[in-house]
Amino acid sequence: VHNLPLDPTPSTLSCYIAYTSQFIASAPKYLSGVCHFLGELYPDFDKNRVHPLVQSTIHGSKKVWANAVHCKLPLHTSHLQAFLQVACSSKSYDDLLFVTILSCCFYACHCSGELIQKNDKHLFDWRKIIKHSSLSFPSDCAQYHPYHKSDPFYHGTDILFTPQDVANPVALLKEYVGLHDTLHGGWSALFLCQDGSHPSRRWFDAKFFALISRDFGGHSARAGGATFYASLGLSEDIIQALGRWLSQVWKIYICENPAIRAEQQLAATRLHLP
Repeated sequence: VHNLPLDPTPSTLSCYIAYTSQFIASAPKYLSGVCHFLGELYPDFDKNRVHPLVQSTIHGSKKVWANAVHCKLPLHTSHLQAFLQVACSSKSYDDLLFVTILSCCFYACHCSGELIQKNDKHLFDWRKIIKHSSLSFPSDCAQYHPYHKSDPFYHGTDILFTPQDVANPVALLKEYVGLHDTLHGGWSALFLCQDGSHPSRRWFDAKFFALISRDFGGHSARAGGATFYASLGLSEDIIQALGRWLSQVWKIYICENPAIRAEQQLAATRLHLP
């Protein structure tokens, strides 16, 4: 149709990427799969697909057709206080559960998906549920043992909360667990809604966006927690460990969230003020 030779030369592959990228965002990735099938027919295919001309075309297609990245704003302690006031006013079990989850996400730098479940019940995985038995309160602190996405073998990681001035996670967990045990008894899941269901993304979003705008999102608590700790002067290594970020992911995260380094520098400046 396009009068291109069948031999996958760098020029041919470059034209293929330039054309298909208009319709398929993942077109450059196809070359890796095609290499598996055409490697025997065209021994130079693997060498040609990494040719500078082909790589430059892939880079250009990504630059032209890529969607812009929109980072959600980080939460602040004032947001936690607002949600806490809602829970105190309503005296609702589910409102208390929500602010407890949000406080845990913030102060432990959790991804929200580590504490709530996907809407599709077919994707439910009991191994990712935080167990009631994993929660303890040693020395006025709170501790549990969750799964997280950088823990592929489900070993879990001890999460230790210390008392905080705003939306204290230790106090919230103690109050929530008291109601949980009264309502659900010894049910093994730690976080349960009043009706006995596991809190889902749909449930979380309904509570979350009832009070704040769509400029924020599910990861806003995680980003807010990292920014909060940076404002206290904690080093990047400590914040990375608190959030359980892999080193490469952390570098990308810092580039996309420069407010963390800004807060660190402000904290250092405040320490040197007379």
